[in-house]
Amino acid sequence: MNDQEIKDAIGKAEFPIKLQCLFEPKRYKVLYGGRGGAKSWGIARALLIIAAQRPTRVLCAREFMTSMKDSVHQLLCDQIKALKLESYYYVTETEIIGNYNNTRIAFAGLQSLKTDPTKLKSYEGVDVCWIEEAVNVTKSNFDLLDPTIRKAGAKIIMTLNPSLETDFVYEYFIKNEPPPDSLVVPVSYRDNPWFPPSLKSIMLHKKQTQPDDYLHIWEGKCRLTLEGAVYAEEIRQAVAERRITRVPYEPTRPADTFWDL
Repeated sequence: MNDQEIKDAIGKAEFPIKLQCLFEPKRYKVLYGGRGGAKSWGIARALLIIAAQRPTRVLCAREFMTSMKDSVHQLLCDQIKALKLESYYYVTETEIIGNYNNTRIAFAGLQSLKTDPTKLKSYEGVDVCWIEEAVNVTKSNFDLLDPTIRKAGAKIIMTLNPSLETDFVYEYFIKNEPPPDSLVVPVSYRDNPWFPPSLKSIMLHKKQTQPDDYLHIWEGKCRLTLEGAVYAEEIRQAVAERRITRVPYEPTRPADTFWDL
């Protein structure tokens, strides 16, 4: 495949408008939301396009990875075919290599890097680190990885479907003011022009029958309670009616708190 053929293949690639942000020069890019927004699909496609144009070292990470089946390896392979870049990439069981430049796409679990400092050090030259299912990433592992991705212009891309407001990545990047050079983008099924009818019917049924699950799964809202909580419905209603709020504290008067553990 020559340069013109690569340019033609890339020129035909389509992205939802919201995912155009993947080509912006930001250190941190956090794409979060519910199912059907094509977040992972779009990032896989963007990385392959970037790596087709210049030598790129990519690390595809997640908190836990016991085998390659847990990684985005297959998703990247599917997008290589969709972009018609089969002759450009050489795919092995453990990595993806650019045939015409020094592009290398590797895969790792953050927990394993934590126990192998030598392997972690080998990723200092990474250009792009993509953390899939970043909702599971712990603060200690992120603090270990973040300074490792130190090459000038290097980027860390995170995708997540939020779970609880206390999860580290959600709290650090979304709930609170994110660190400098961050781009935080909510993405839902509404932003996906290719959202399939089969998923739409599932989504609508969930919306009509299980509104709490709909908000979490499809709108990307954090769960208000842990699954199975006795007062889940009561808490949801209290939030909807704005009965959970801050009240003034009077230090001269005693205050009682009540806890159900």
